[in-house]
Formats: sequence, C-alpha cells, structure tokens
Amino acid sequence: MNKTISAGLIGLLLPLSSYAEDSTKLDDVVVTASRTPQKISDALGDISVITEQDIQRAGQTSLVELLSMQPGIEMAQNGGMGKSSDVYIRGANATHTVVLVDGMRINSATNGTTALQSIPLSQIERVEILRGPASGLYGADAIGGVIQIFTKSANGKPRLNASVGLGTYGTSIADAGISGRISDTSFSLLAGTLSTNGVSAISNPRNSSYNPDSDGYSNKNYSARLAQHFGTNHEIGLSALLSDSENHTDSGTNKRFDYYGSQILSTLQIYSKNRFTDSWVSTLRAGQSRDNLKTYSARSATNAASTYTVFETVQTQYFWQNDITTKAGLFTLGAERREQDLDGTTNFTVKERNIQSYLAGWQAKFGKNSMQANLRNDDNSQFGNKTTGAVSYGYQLTPEWRANASYGTAFAAPTFNQLYTPPSTSFRSNPDLKPEESTNKEVGLYYDNGVHRLGAVYYYNDVDNLIVNTRVRIGAITPLVPINVSQAVLKGLTLTYQGSLAGLQVRASADLQRTEDEATGNLLPRRAKEHGNLAFSKNWGPWAVGTEIEASGSRYNDAANLIPIAGYALVNLYTNYKINNDWSLNARINNLLDKNYELITDYGTYGTNLLVTLRYAPAI
Repeated sequence: MNKTISAGLIGLLLPLSSYAEDSTKLDDVVVTASRTPQKISDALGDISVITEQDIQRAGQTSLVELLSMQPGIEMAQNGGMGKSSDVYIRGANATHTVVLVDGMRINSATNGTTALQSIPLSQIERVEILRGPASGLYGADAIGGVIQIFTKSANGKPRLNASVGLGTYGTSIADAGISGRISDTSFSLLAGTLSTNGVSAISNPRNSSYNPDSDGYSNKNYSARLAQHFGTNHEIGLSALLSDSENHTDSGTNKRFDYYGSQILSTLQIYSKNRFTDSWVSTLRAGQSRDNLKTYSARSATNAASTYTVFETVQTQYFWQNDITTKAGLFTLGAERREQDLDGTTNFTVKERNIQSYLAGWQAKFGKNSMQANLRNDDNSQFGNKTTGAVSYGYQLTPEWRANASYGTAFAAPTFNQLYTPPSTSFRSNPDLKPEESTNKEVGLYYDNGVHRLGAVYYYNDVDNLIVNTRVRIGAITPLVPINVSQAVLKGLTLTYQGSLAGLQVRASADLQRTEDEATGNLLPRRAKEHGNLAFSKNWGPWAVGTEIEASGSRYNDAANLIPIAGYALVNLYTNYKINNDWSLNARINNLLDKNYELITDYGTYGTNLLVTLRYAPAI
C-alpha cells in the first residue's frame, strides 16, 4: 500500500508539466513569512496562500476540510464536523503549530492546541500557511509552522453579501453581512450559523464508548471591523470575532446520556498603523482572546443527570512593531507581551504566566541574492528565557530557477495540563518539564517561467526534549507522567505544482516524510510517510467544474506502533454556476466513492455527502 501510494503521489506531479500557473499570482502579498508585506515570489519561507476566491470556488464547509488539501499538512479529527481536530505540519505535533487570527493567538493554554473546528469558514477571507520552524518570528510553539487566518475586511462601496446552503447529514449553513467604505471610514459586519446532524463520533461498536446515535454540531458566529483612515498614512481601528458552538460526542458507558460540550472562541483588538516617514511604519496592537470550553458528562453510569467541566484560557496580548527601510535593507524591531490566565473547575496549582518578548529582523535583496535573518527572545515566567532565530538565503540561478537554504531554531512551551494538573490516580503533572527544542535545516528549489510553477523543499528538523507521557510507579499506582525523554527527527520532501492551460487550473502536492522517535525508531502517531493532493478545475462560460483527490499512506494510532490505521484516497467534486454578476450557485460532493476510512482509530468519518450553496456577493 505504501509503495503504491508513494509512486502515485510522485506521479501526481510528473504528468502535469504541460499545465501552467493557477489563480494565485506571484505578486500576491503575504505577511506571515517575515511579519512584513512582501510578494509571495520574494518570500524565502515555505509558504502557501488560500484566498477568498479559492474558498468560495471549492465550496468547503469547514476550515478543517480546507487545510486538509494543503501541502505539508495532515489532519486528524475525533469524528465528523465540529469534533476536536489536530493539525500536523511537516509531521510535528499538534502543539507545535502557532495559529493566529488577525495576528492574535487564540489557543487553549491547557492542552496547547487551537480549536480549528470552531473557527467558522464563512468568516475567513484569507489563510497563510508557513511551513517550518518560526519561533524567531512568532515565539513558542512554532516548531512545525504557523497558520495565520485573516477575517473578512472591507473595501469599496458599501454592499450586502449573503449565502445559504443545504446538504446531506442534515447540514445547513447561512450567513449575511454588510461591508464597505464611506469617506474615510471602512467597516464590516457579518453573522453566520451552521448546523449538522453529523455521524456517530465513535464508529466501532466494540469500543466501550460507542453509541449508534448521530452526534451533531452547531455554530453561531459573528465578526466586526471598523477602521478610520487619516489620509493614506495613518489608520486606527478595531476588530472582533465570536464563535459559539455546541458539539455532541460519544463518551463513557452511560448510553442514556447525550455527552456534549459548548465552546466559545473570541478575539477583540484595537490597533494603530502609522507611516510616520517614507522609511518608518509603526504598528501598535492590543487585544484579548478567549477559549471557553464546557463539557457535560453523566454523573454515573445509571442515570442521566449531568455534571460539567470548564476550561477557560484568557490571553491578553500587546504588540508593537516598527519597520524601517534603509539602503541596507528592511529592518524590523518589535516588542510583544502575552498574559495567560486560566479559569474553570480544575484547580491548577498555577493559573497564570506571562511572556515578554523582543524581536528583530532584517531583509535585503542585492542583485540575484536575497537574505533574511530573525532573532527573538521570549522571557516566560514559568521557565525563563529562550532565544531563537533563523537565517535564510536565496539565489536567482536563472530567470526561471531559484534556490533557497535556511537554518532555524524553535521551541514549544509545556502546557498547563502537563505542568500543573492536580494529581490523580491516572495522571500526574510535572512542573520540572523543559521546553521542547528544535533545529531545522532545509533547502528548496523553485521553477517559474510565468506559465509553470514547481517547488521542491527538503527539510531535516531535530526535536529535543520531546515531551511524552510515560507510566511511572508512585507508591501503589502507575499514573501517566509527562517527561522530557525523547528526541524526534522530522525529515521529508515536499513537492508542489501550480498551473493552468486553456482554462484548466491545476494544483498538486506530494509529501514524502519520515517522522520518528529516535529512541525507539517508531513513527510518531497519526502521521503517514506519504500524503498528497491533486486539484484541478476548468471554466466553461458561467460554469466552473473541479475535482480534488486526497491520498494518504498508512499510519499508526499509537506511539508504540501497535495500532495501524489504513491508508485512504478520497475524491471530491465541485461546480460553480455564475447566475449573474451578483449571484452564484455552488454544489460540492465530498468522498464521491463513499470510502470507509479513519483519521483516528474507532472515530467516524463522513461517507458521500453533498452541500449546495446559493451566494449573493456583488462585485466591488
């Protein structure tokens, strides 16, 4: 199976050489690779962009679906839509990815991950994905990479927009908003809702938590932006996002009780962006994000009475960045402070910590040579100082060929669960844990002739002080205890192609990787040696038709590599019909061949499913 998929993934790229560039333009501007605006063709980091046009054209329902089709990314989900999800970038752990929403972290400090399943796709205008260690830019946890999400913005004359969709599994979506600019004031307001009956979260009847009922999900979401412009050089504004969801699961042995949870994610920030001189731009931001998770469980195995557990992370964040252009290049100087506070029903021995950070960056281009360097110091009140950085170099070999090389370090901070959870018979926290550390080396080769775009990136990422849960005898019990014992090696090759010819648009990627625990030689859980995607579409007048193929090799569900998960290949179809300049109709079929597959052992996934969406979006 692995050899077949490996050959197939490589084959995805080879026959496509007759096609050419897709809708992503080389002069598209990105910010995540350097924290400053730059053309994607100038970025020295391994970066991908998902535009609003990409999102609307493909018609996906969730952010998890959208990310699963990107290079270097694998997803795992505990059941159907809305269930907790993990993202693995280049084989790094789920806690090794920084997720930003409009520049702010929105993760849980207790488990260290971000609830991607609760960030509504209808609120997203753009996603940038930076693969590879980036702690020199973004601080703790960026061992695998960074996902930055930008919510809907405003420009042009005021206009309404709305969409409504219906699908299988009792799925329905709707959103409506207004955005635009009046004189020197721009604004955007958007509200949305999504609900689905879903599938049974656990699909294996032999699992003790199995319940054959459907486990649904619902979400209500809101966003707002307001900005006041003072000429072309100064802007102040605010932005807010709120996502309120309810998620039903299978858990425990009481089949009479419907286990469920509610989660509220929110961000609120104010900012000021000022160009004081032709060479100096200052950005000042202050805000707060919240992740409030409340889970309901049965009080006992014999009655339906409920009890609940609350975990809430509040992060207050301040950031000041100065970009200074000189003849020697662009210099970036910044200071950042993040204050994490916990609340809830669990009595953690420590409930707060602060991180004070300072960063510096430099970018320059001299003839055929491009360079970037970043350095950052994070002073964490829990474990002290950590300094990380990166250097990158690019050389334009010919007008079509470019080569890059980089070296960087990164680290991941232990979570509050690992450090401060109250002791129990099954788990003991470890306040002496050290941060996980990584050293990454990579080289890339890119080809672009204005018609074809190909890339090949090889990386080798050493992760030290890897935190693993190990059974430790304490008196008469042997609870799980997180300890720094392991070293992991994440190495692989990412191949990408983008192009179009005679209206046929093509994207393809293949990831060939090995992510292993050096102490045991075992593969890290839920990460395949081969993973790839192919997507292509064609326009016929008002019609656009596309196909997506996602393929993955086999994986293991556990660190001991005793529980295998079979590989899979999924085929999706979508079509768009442009009714007129304002109205469009989208239909999407996921898992066309009705494949039975798993992302996590025993957890359910959707069979063939359909969603039809009607959208009203006047042109700017």
